[in-house]
Amino acid sequence: MRWTLAQRAQLFGLAEGGALTPEQFGQAAAQARIHPEAREWQQTFDRLLAFGGALLLGAALVFFFAYNWDVLHRFAKFGLAATALLACALVALWARPREVTFRAALFGACIATGALLALIGQAYQTGADVWELFAAWAALMLPFALLSRSSACWALWLVVVNAAMLRALPQSAVWGYIDSLFHLRSLLALAGLNLLVLLLFEGFGRVLLGESRRWMPRLAAVGIVAPLCVAAVAGWFEAGFRPGLAVFAVAAIAGAIVYRALRQDIAILALLSYATIAVLTAGLAELLDGRSFLALNGLGLFVIFTSGAAGWWLMRLHRAGRGEEGVA
Repeated sequence: MRWTLAQRAQLFGLAEGGALTPEQFGQAAAQARIHPEAREWQQTFDRLLAFGGALLLGAALVFFFAYNWDVLHRFAKFGLAATALLACALVALWARPREVTFRAALFGACIATGALLALIGQAYQTGADVWELFAAWAALMLPFALLSRSSACWALWLVVVNAAMLRALPQSAVWGYIDSLFHLRSLLALAGLNLLVLLLFEGFGRVLLGESRRWMPRLAAVGIVAPLCVAAVAGWFEAGFRPGLAVFAVAAIAGAIVYRALRQDIAILALLSYATIAVLTAGLAELLDGRSFLALNGLGLFVIFTSGAAGWWLMRLHRAGRGEEGVA
């Protein structure tokens, strides 16, 4: 018998909460080791070093091109980038599917694809906008992400998709060429894009990912809450952003209901809680005279009190959730 990491966390949580007596905890420890074994440490370091190595090699390729841009011939640059992409593909073919080496190689292929596209854009000066480069990169790395079912590949894909959106909105005729990132419609569009990604991974996460961790829904939640929080904070000071307050309120309430009652996720609840505190603090600063001594101290006390209350509530939810899982 072997305790999983989640089961160990549940055991420690039950012991800390007093649900397990020292004798009961000792009986559980006697059945299997509570502390991680050497093999588990090795698997963790294998994953960390494999993906870290792929990331560093990809960064080295990009910086090598940047430093030797004037020295290397055009075809030498393409040859190196294509060789790196081919090497990653060969390693992925050689490795067993779903193992760490396979996923790390496909992660490196995602980075090499972006480097190759950047070379094409710089060498031939096609006139394509930057957002088109990012959009093409996201489309070309999508098969690698689907094959790897890795959170690292999907996280890189999400970052690239958001970068394409950020660059596309100000240049679109619909949004206006002089439209800035902090326009309300741009922020809402960015939040809507990440909402689609969140729904995708909540509904099909078991198919898209080879692990049960919730990194992608949480990363998508950051992409939703961050622009809505910016819009809501600006809504206290600019009339054009006032609808952002209503959108943020609806999103915060809906997110709290979903991730508290239907699918409890402490990380997303923490994100919503502290984003709400930031919005309320901005509103209180607008309501009060922010330049007075009493107002500044009142704002500080409000932030301290609400942050402490949110932390206490989240800790209670976390301990209650671990206790319910342990009983189940």
